[in-house]
Amino acid sequence: MESLIKQIIAHQLPKILAMESHRKDWRYQLMSLKDKTLFDRLTLMKRQELLAWLQWYDNAGTYADHDCVRRGIPLFTKVRALAAAYQRIMREHEGWDGYMGTEYIRGSAL
Repeated sequence: MESLIKQIIAHQLPKILAMESHRKDWRYQLMSLKDKTLFDRLTLMKRQELLAWLQWYDNAGTYADHDCVRRGIPLFTKVRALAAAYQRIMREHEGWDGYMGTEYIRGSAL
């Protein structure tokens, strides 16, 4: 019986540690916010912080300035980065109506 308990703990411990790590990580904390609370938090962030979050969330995306320049894409402004982060977070929340304030952004290419 003791051996079985040790096996269960050994199997579950990495998952528990990962969950605890996620709980403390600002990027995961951001993803738990929604609507006005999310918008207000994103507004307080600097452009580079928004870009860092976007790169973390979608590492195949083109968000860094040097990647945009290399691909001939306009650089992300703070407003564009904020809208992109808001859209990516809110689309994970069930029941999102597609709006960021009064602007409909669901499905827009940000």
